[in-house]
Amino acid sequence: MQTITIKSIVERNPDDWLQAFQDSPKNRAFYEETPQQISFSRIALRVLGVPIEEDEYFNSLFTLSQNQNIHILSEELNKHIEQKDFQAIQQILSQHQQTPKGLTINRLVAMMYGYQLIPKHDDSIMNRHLQLTTIKVIELFQHQQSLGLLSNEFRRFLIDLVKWLKNHWIQWAKALKPTDDFPKVVWYGEATVSQRYFILLLMELGCDVLIFHPAKDDEFAELDPTDSFSVSYSYTSQTTLQPFPDKPRDRQATVGYRSSQHFEQLMHDQQSGVYRPWQFKDFMPRSLTLRMTYDDIFIYAKEKALVRPQFDINGNEVVIPVIFAKISGVSSQREEYWHLMHQLLINPQTIFVQEFPFTKTSKANFHFHYKHCLVNGELSVERIIQSDWWQYGELSLELQQAIAHTIKTSCEQPMLKQQPNETLYDLQLFLFKQLTMIPQEILRLLQSFDYSQEIPKMVLYQAPQQPALSREDIALLAFLNRFGMDIVFYNPTGQLDLEKHLQEDTYDVHRLEHMLFDLPYEEPQQQKTAPDKIIKKLFNRFF
Repeated sequence: MQTITIKSIVERNPDDWLQAFQDSPKNRAFYEETPQQISFSRIALRVLGVPIEEDEYFNSLFTLSQNQNIHILSEELNKHIEQKDFQAIQQILSQHQQTPKGLTINRLVAMMYGYQLIPKHDDSIMNRHLQLTTIKVIELFQHQQSLGLLSNEFRRFLIDLVKWLKNHWIQWAKALKPTDDFPKVVWYGEATVSQRYFILLLMELGCDVLIFHPAKDDEFAELDPTDSFSVSYSYTSQTTLQPFPDKPRDRQATVGYRSSQHFEQLMHDQQSGVYRPWQFKDFMPRSLTLRMTYDDIFIYAKEKALVRPQFDINGNEVVIPVIFAKISGVSSQREEYWHLMHQLLINPQTIFVQEFPFTKTSKANFHFHYKHCLVNGELSVERIIQSDWWQYGELSLELQQAIAHTIKTSCEQPMLKQQPNETLYDLQLFLFKQLTMIPQEILRLLQSFDYSQEIPKMVLYQAPQQPALSREDIALLAFLNRFGMDIVFYNPTGQLDLEKHLQEDTYDVHRLEHMLFDLPYEEPQQQKTAPDKIIKKLFNRFF
């Protein structure tokens, strides 16, 4: 019997992708049947963001859901699995783990067929196509996961693969012939790792697939970094992730409204340099520490983020150029030294710290909390925010996500040095615990931080009689630097403090002419005559 193969090719530039998705592959630009092979183009598109007319976007989603030939998989995913299938998977996994290098993929799939874990089609060509595609996707999983098929995530992936092939694929396609139109699938919103691989499997089988995410989170890009299996289409605008629409929206945009929205989009495009207030509230802040001279500090400290060098919008991140500097010693021009410091303190978005240590410490064991927030070896922003110990629940959701995202980055890419006999995990646990206790005064400052505008600052003066900065203090400074705050630390004695704990390339040190050991902070002379110039001070070490 002659073997016939099924080959689907991603259609990369459909003129009207929404219409092309709903059309039969036979009506597209490429479709071919030969005695050896059936070839057709498929729609595989990641649709990121929303158009200007947001209502039209959600109404289009609702219209798709009313089409009986389209499966809104994200809304109907069936997680049921038969007990016998679950036990069979456990037996296969047990044998897989007992084999020194694990089972080969061909052996693994053969055992799955033996246990009837992979559903059987009525058509032999479809059976073979499913088997080859399953092998291909498992090979991709093995290649992309750091521990391959021995990773902890593989068990979840295999269980989900079996349940969804049986609950969905075979239900849609049991009587499918190679020349028939393959199923059409829509996924909306977030997806777990195994859900992403199942979507990829559907693409490779030949299904038309649309992946929508209105907040522009391109989770699938991790599986498909070179757009080999799908392509992406991005709208300029974005919105928060909302439930999938269960009814059409009644509001209709007038011509005037559409015109004003279009003008707004042109004026406040991310690359235009003209930004409306809070335009980037849904974005994640990411700092870029500027390398500068001592004089540069006082020039750029006055500038908003958007006019500083290297300010940028990169995907869903706002790159904020910041100052992180230690001023060691005192200038011979004493009056100028104090004047420049006082200029930093005039800004109402400035916190001034004179007493140390200024952060809380805790002896609580956060091992369980940290482990609970790990997903596939990485901290999960969602789990951090949903944890019982999370103390920032009264803040806006966007700020909570930004804080959690920065905690994740701070732990996974520490700026602090490891202490002797301290493991990387110990350091991560220390940072994680400290960043669950951000003082209220700083949280208030972060709430007023519009990422493209005025940058909040922390100025610290280490008077000679004061205790040194604690490691807990420095952990908080590293977090604030990562979040996008300016930090200027004055130490007139020139003694080591930041140097003991921070990686050397993460901040600047400016050494002035004199090292003094008896220089208390000097208040600005004009403070009494300018009561409207309020300097925030942290006199209580625990806020």
